[in-house]
Amino acid sequence: MSGASRFGFAVIIATLAVPALAADVTTTAEPLPPPTPIFFVHAGALGAFANTDASPTGGGVFQGLSNVAIRPVYTLVFEAGYFITPNFAIALGTAVPPVTHFKATGLTPFPPSPLVPRGIPTFGTDLLGSARYGELSLLLQYWFTQFGPLQPYIGAGGGFALNFDNISDGILRNFFWDQNFAFIVQAGADYMLTPNWGVFVDAKKVWFATDAGGFLLNTNIPTRAHVRVDPWVADVGITFKY
Repeated sequence: MSGASRFGFAVIIATLAVPALAADVTTTAEPLPPPTPIFFVHAGALGAFANTDASPTGGGVFQGLSNVAIRPVYTLVFEAGYFITPNFAIALGTAVPPVTHFKATGLTPFPPSPLVPRGIPTFGTDLLGSARYGELSLLLQYWFTQFGPLQPYIGAGGGFALNFDNISDGILRNFFWDQNFAFIVQAGADYMLTPNWGVFVDAKKVWFATDAGGFLLNTNIPTRAHVRVDPWVADVGITFKY
């Protein structure tokens, strides 16, 4: 074979080989899909807006006590979750316990009665008492993963309202606010700014009822009420997935 023939044969081989090598390089250089997250964390701010309904259950010392009012409370919230599958997760949530003040609505002076000590015709305040309490929740969530960086979810589960401190700063001595279980439904969404970091918004409806009460001022006259709180809870903050 002459030198020209050998050169021509080499050119043909190179011409056939280069596209194959290029295709192989192109195939191996394709970026891998992002890994499916296993854990997530939500951290941010919370606002709780109570929808109270109270009814006296003992003592009967308040004439015209129509309800218990709870002003909105704000605090910091934290939620950690584990993805059982790409769509289902279990989430454990809590918050920094705020001080919540309980006020009576429709409160009027005592009716005449030999059981009521003299000198207590009016109260001077509608504050019944306060408590530092928060809630621990455990929710099962379903995540919608077909919308790209927008990842909505819904959830349902239970909670337990923990009372860390009863504060007798109102018209009830030895004020108490009992702990109890709650039922929770949830809806929210993450918007991922990167594969790991994003922001979230979340709303929950909590069905929660408990008993509260104490003794009137410096007397041994008891009062007790069953209170449905049933708050709406809104969260906003940052999310991290890994």
